[in-house]
Formats: sequence, structure tokens, C-alpha cells
Amino acid sequence: MKLLDRYIFSEMAKIFTLSLFILMSILILEKINFISNMSMGSAVSVDELSRLIVYTSPAFLVISIPLSALLASLISFSRMSADNEVIAMRASGVSFVRTLLPVAALSVICFLFTAWLALSLLHKGNYLFNSKIASYVSNRISTALGERVFFDKFPNTIIYVDEKPAGQDVMKRVFIYDGSNVDMPRFITAEAGSLGITSGDNITLKLTNGSIYSGDKNSYRVIKYGGYEMFMDIGAGRRKAFAKGEREMSSSEIWGLVQERHAKKMPAYGEEVELYKRFTMPLACLALGLLGAPLGVQVHRGGKWGGIGMGILMIVVNYVLLMVCESLGRQGNLHPLLAMLMPNIIMGFLAAYLISRVSREVAPFNFLLWLQDVRRKVAGIYWKKSGCP
Repeated sequence: MKLLDRYIFSEMAKIFTLSLFILMSILILEKINFISNMSMGSAVSVDELSRLIVYTSPAFLVISIPLSALLASLISFSRMSADNEVIAMRASGVSFVRTLLPVAALSVICFLFTAWLALSLLHKGNYLFNSKIASYVSNRISTALGERVFFDKFPNTIIYVDEKPAGQDVMKRVFIYDGSNVDMPRFITAEAGSLGITSGDNITLKLTNGSIYSGDKNSYRVIKYGGYEMFMDIGAGRRKAFAKGEREMSSSEIWGLVQERHAKKMPAYGEEVELYKRFTMPLACLALGLLGAPLGVQVHRGGKWGGIGMGILMIVVNYVLLMVCESLGRQGNLHPLLAMLMPNIIMGFLAAYLISRVSREVAPFNFLLWLQDVRRKVAGIYWKKSGCP
């Protein structure tokens, strides 16, 4: 039995590692695209990019580890079932429930590691990532304004520079749309301009020899100027990043905020959802890990890798459940604790049901099998009517 346990565990470990690598790569590539947009078109050094990826890795791992546990057990048992290894185990007197011991061991390891990440590192990584992104944005604005590019990273402002000589801070033929005043937007032109950071929250754009066009549906005016300074506040984005939100707070800090809001007779649905989410996300490792094994035994007809399609489907189902329940919890339509537990409860009940049916060698989805027979019959009738052999 020890040899069999090591065999099943090693098979799952291989697929778990590959699945985790693929899922993490997808999430990291999406985050790199986000970083590129936030850096306003300027290059991010390898060191800076590496730091940002490390900071956001705990959040990615908390999501990826439960899904990798699902794929590991599902694909492993699908392969073993396709190779008749599951039948051989049963013929040797090894029950299906007994073969779940390595699955449970891997799931528990994933649960413990994910819980440590969610409770100890997740909020720290989120805070460091957001604060670093904010500082990179403020430090790169001067280099992000490129030639003949509509720069729209400032709120309600679009800047266009016709020419920016290499190695100089001077911009030539500058055009600016300022929509901060909705009732009276402005259009500003200048022969030249230069950009500088006057404080941590303000950008100063010094313009020379230009015009300011403003007006509404009732009036219109033009102002000629020789020198003009335009101030743009970037502090809103910086303050939002540095001021800790729910995702940047530790569990104790969130609990204190919840108690404070309750003392003021105010709802704290969002804070409670974020708090309970950190405790319930690791539980998904247990529910999804045990769910994969009986599913893999049932989908072996697709070949050794037939479990991949079912695995992707279950990932989508689990994601939709999590998003719907989280939304209901934040809106107060469902108790936050129940909302965060609901996906694990559903997946856990499904896992228990499938394990019970498979261990008794009973088809768990008779209705789906009936639909498959109907589909085959309908297809046969269609082919006969069309004259095909």
C-alpha cells in the first residue's frame, strides 16, 4: 500500500506542478500587461518587474493552488482509469476510497500552505504591490509623454506633444484638452512646454506662447499668454494606493474595522466578505482536491488526458460560484460567512456524492448517460435520412 500511495502521490505531484506553473504564468502575464499600462508606456526594469511579480505572487498562489489540486487529482485518476489501473486496484482488493489517501494528503498540504499565504503574506503583498505601482507612475510621467501620442493617464485630461527632442526636457507644439470642468472644458495650445513634479501630489506643466480656448453653449473666449503654468493632481491615485483598503489590511485590522462599523450601526458587508474569504479560500483545496478523483474516473472515456476538459469546466463553475456568492455577500443579500462558504459547501457535497457513487461502482450521472444515448440515436436517424452510409 505504501508503494501504491507513493505512486499515486507522485503522479499527482507532477500534474500539480505543471498545472500550477501554467496557471501562474497566465496570471503573471495578465499582471504584466496591467503594469505596462500603469507605467504609462515607459519601460519597467527587470528588477522592478521582478519585485512587483513577487509582491503579487501570494494573491496568485491563493487562487492557483486549489485549482491545481483539482486538476492534479482529476487528470491523474482519468489517466489511471483509461489505462485500467483503477480496475486493477479494485481487482486486487483496494477500494476506491482507500486510493483517496494520497489525494487527501496532497489536499491537506495545499490547504496548510494556502492558509499560511492567505493569513500572513496576502495583505502584505497587496500593499507593497499597490504602493510600488503608485511610485512608479509618479516617477515616470516625465518620460511617458512621447511624441505624437495622446496621453490620457491624467483624469479628464488629454495631452498631445508634436515633438520632443531626444535628451531634452522641452516639448514642442503642445496641445491639451482639459475636461475637469464639465460645464466649461478648455483646449490649450503652446509652442513649447516642460514638465516637473513640484510636490508628491502635483505635476506642473509650464507652457509658453500659446492660447486657451474655453466656453459653453452660451459663451466662448480665447486667452493669449506668454507663460502659463498648469497644475495636475496625481495625488488621488497615490493616496488611494497608500491608504490601506480591505485587501491591504491584515485580518486583525479588518476585524477591528468591522467592529468599529458595527458600533456605529453601519453595515460592514464588504469588510466581512474579505475577512471570511481569507479563511475559506484555503478550504477549496480540500473540496476541489477530493472532487477531482471521482470525476477523473468518470471521464476516462476521453483518453488519458480526457480530464483536462472537465477540469476546465469545473474551474469555470467554481469561479462563477465564487463571484456570484461574493457579490451576494457584499450586497448583504447573503450572510458574508455563508456566502464565502457556499462554493466550498457545494463542491464538497458534490465530491462526497461522487465518491459514494463511484466507490459502489454506480454511474453517478444516469441522466447525462441517457442524454448521450439520445444524442447518438438522433445523429443516427439524421445520417440515415441524409443518405449517408
